[in-house]
Amino acid sequence: MRKSAPRGFTLLESLIVLLIMGIGMAVSVPLFISAMKDSQMKQCRSNMMAIANAEEQYKIKTVPHAYTTALTNLVGDFPVVPVCPNGGTYSVTISDGTKTAQNGQTVPSGNIIISCSVSNDGKYAQQIDTY
Repeated sequence: MRKSAPRGFTLLESLIVLLIMGIGMAVSVPLFISAMKDSQMKQCRSNMMAIANAEEQYKIKTVPHAYTTALTNLVGDFPVVPVCPNGGTYSVTISDGTKTAQNGQTVPSGNIIISCSVSNDGKYAQQIDTY
C-alpha cells in the first residue's frame, strides 16, 4: 500500500509567500502615495488655470473690462467654483506690479495671480507661469 504525500503548503512555504508579499507592499505603498500626491497637486494647478481662463472670460464680458477677486462672480463660467483636492481654498489677487509668480518673475500691474492656500500647490499667473 502506497502512502500518499501530504497535501497543502508547509509553514515555511507560507512564510516565504508572506515575506515576498511584505517586500512588495513595502516598495509599492510609498510609490502609490507619491503618485496620489502628485496627481492632487496637478489637479489643483489645473483648477488654478481654469480659474484664470474664467477670469479672462469675465474680463471680456463685463463692461469695465476688469478682473474680479470674488470667485462667486465667475459662477456663470463654471458650473461650480473648483475645489482644491488637497482641501485648500483658491484666492485671486490683482497684481500691483510687485507680486511674483510661482517661477519668481514679477507679475505686471493689473494681471491676476491665483493662489491656493495649500503651500505645496503654490500659485499661478497666466502667461508667466507654465505648467
